[in-house]
Amino acid sequence: MDLPVLCLPAATSPCRGCCDLREPVGPPPADPVARAVHRWVLGHHGAFLAWRFLADALRRNDVRCAVLGYDTYSSMLEYSGSCTREVYEEAIRPLMTAAHPAFSGRWARDYEPIPALLRTARAALGRERAAPLTAASRRNLLAHQAVVRKLVPGGPSLLRGSGRDVHAPPTDHERDLFDEFFLVSRGPCCERRYRAQVRRVFAAILVDVP
Repeated sequence: MDLPVLCLPAATSPCRGCCDLREPVGPPPADPVARAVHRWVLGHHGAFLAWRFLADALRRNDVRCAVLGYDTYSSMLEYSGSCTREVYEEAIRPLMTAAHPAFSGRWARDYEPIPALLRTARAALGRERAAPLTAASRRNLLAHQAVVRKLVPGGPSLLRGSGRDVHAPPTDHERDLFDEFFLVSRGPCCERRYRAQVRRVFAAILVDVP
């Protein structure tokens, strides 16, 4: 995968200093399988950034920004899952299985706090003020279900197929495997670099969208 590593600030490593910003993303591959893998990883980069934006908005009870975060995430689901079922089964799923037989989106660090933050924000806002947020979260659920129906119709996820308890919290090792697979590093990352990465990721996606 010819994509730059996405550097995300770790909770224990605040942004500081200045970072090298010379990390361009090249054009999407012409080969359909390579392009599908490119979109799978790049689309997840967009999702990780959307989750962080969404979590920050939910902590502030900012409905407008939270709706934008959810809708951006929904778009990233559609983009990353835009390949055919055959390409997913023959190329993408085997890559994740090779990383771990139970590989799961539940291991995503940046998504973990969002369900609790959503519940807290909705309770603080009240039903009427939270209505746009509730609608956006439902649209997001439908977008996720649509991708699952398209790529894994009637079949179990890798996590369920492995026989693991789907409700058990992920281990730090599993979270690290997820980051490694999707080319994510965590550590000190200055605000300037973080904003540059946001521009880079979404610019690359827009170039690739027909």
